[in-house]
Amino acid sequence: MNLREQMAKDVKQTFMNTNEFAELHTVSTFTDEQKQSGRKDRQLPMIIEKFTLDGRPIQSADGVSAHNAIVHIAPHILAYTPRVDQNFYLDLMRYKVMGVSNDTGVLKIVLQANGTRP
Repeated sequence: MNLREQMAKDVKQTFMNTNEFAELHTVSTFTDEQKQSGRKDRQLPMIIEKFTLDGRPIQSADGVSAHNAIVHIAPHILAYTPRVDQNFYLDLMRYKVMGVSNDTGVLKIVLQANGTRP
């Protein structure tokens, strides 16, 4: 097994495993985003880092909303790659995608708070 294959195996079995590092979070998609109609929610395993408006990390807790977040998710789990400036709905909060990169087989999506709940 080469390094690339081993890293892909680690992402799937360890990092995106909800018994290890990942947690289930809701990602919402809409058939018509402008009207926010046809909402479909999916529970996906991912790792999230949350930050306040001034960049300080916050502890995850029910009812606490983050101004900025970084999502780490396997590309095959999300099934698409978001674009910069696109809306991204995470845990019923609307964020704007500020950056996207593929770090060693894991999508790193940088989000910034953008409005209210869908």
